[in-house]
Amino acid sequence: MQIRAIKYIRKIYGCRGCEAAPFTAEKPAQLIEKSMASPSVLAMLLTTKYVDGLPLHRFEIVLSRHGIEIPRQTPARWIIQCSEHFQPLINLMRDRLLESPIIHCDETRVQVLKEPVRDPTSQSWMWVQAIGPPDRKVVLFDYASSRAQEEPLRLLENYRGYVMTDDNAGYNALALQSDVERLAGMAHARRKFVDAPKVQPKGKT
Repeated sequence: MQIRAIKYIRKIYGCRGCEAAPFTAEKPAQLIEKSMASPSVLAMLLTTKYVDGLPLHRFEIVLSRHGIEIPRQTPARWIIQCSEHFQPLINLMRDRLLESPIIHCDETRVQVLKEPVRDPTSQSWMWVQAIGPPDRKVVLFDYASSRAQEEPLRLLENYRGYVMTDDNAGYNALALQSDVERLAGMAHARRKFVDAPKVQPKGKT
């Protein structure tokens, strides 16, 4: 990895013989206005965090080894600002998801610290929806503070097709819709048979 400081010099031209305002050369387009982060730095930050699973405090250490001292709040703010640019892409991914004849769904617990009006020990949920073959996969993550059945109804509103889930009762309301067929995950059914021999008494079949 190489980190370089790129310096842009913007010249200002003015006419002494007229009253026109001085003209300043345009600056290069920035993904985040008035930020020192180039697109390549932002791409590296997002890749190391979300693809390689590197926490921001470790990213801060990596930068410091290269002589770059940046407080952790700065890359955290960059990530939030980048997410605003991703919304059109997320919208396209959701359109592709809802066009699929089958959607795989699951939800997993997450703990969010310092969330307004919520206790730090309270549980939140990341709802995951996935479709497609390996070369055209779409995976969407949606955060919610609830595991209630309103969440899949909201995420898959107006969807028509098959939904593969586990036995979570939160999907029951979605399955009651006339255009939605709920499928059972075979891995969950198989799990009970695999676990049964482990708990049966010795010598019993």
